[in-house]
Amino acid sequence: MIQITAEEVAATAHCVIAVTGVVAVVFAIFELSQKRQSDKIRHLLEKEREFERDPIARWRRVCAEKRLKGEEFPSEGQDLLNFFETIGLLVRRKFLDEHDVWSCFGYWMFNVYADLRDGIEQEQRDDGSYYLDFCNLIERLRKIEIEEGGQGDRPSKDEIREFWEDEAKVSDGQPVRKKARKRKPKSTGDDKPKDNKPQ
Repeated sequence: MIQITAEEVAATAHCVIAVTGVVAVVFAIFELSQKRQSDKIRHLLEKEREFERDPIARWRRVCAEKRLKGEEFPSEGQDLLNFFETIGLLVRRKFLDEHDVWSCFGYWMFNVYADLRDGIEQEQRDDGSYYLDFCNLIERLRKIEIEEGGQGDRPSKDEIREFWEDEAKVSDGQPVRKKARKRKPKSTGDDKPKDNKPQ
């Protein structure tokens, strides 16, 4: 008959406790990660709802009307930039995922940034911290746009005008209409350099 000593029982108990502790820690980390992801989605949906409702829907509409009339840096445009600055802060603080923000807000951010860039730069000459989180976020979103095969990060003047024409029709509670993203043309293989060597 095999004899088990008290020391062996204690060692086995310690191993079981250690393994149980490791499993508990891994499970807690997994649960925390899931909660953080869930919180990020909840924050994103809250920001999207906010973007669709007044006062932001009104800012979008009035800014569009003023820009179409030629006003350089409307106060409603500054209000929109402040909203996007908050989103940039939330991304920096890891309350929002930058890829999710690109998916939900990239179209608006790229167009607003491209059109109001002169006003942003003027504000930053007076205080370099103005719209800093938004500007940093734009650069990160550009990388995502390129990785995803898009070309919407630098809209043309005609595309910006079309953007504002659409925004001028926005009403309170109207769901955000996503525009089809401009894609880089796929290579067909015909664009490879031809080998002119004699056969």
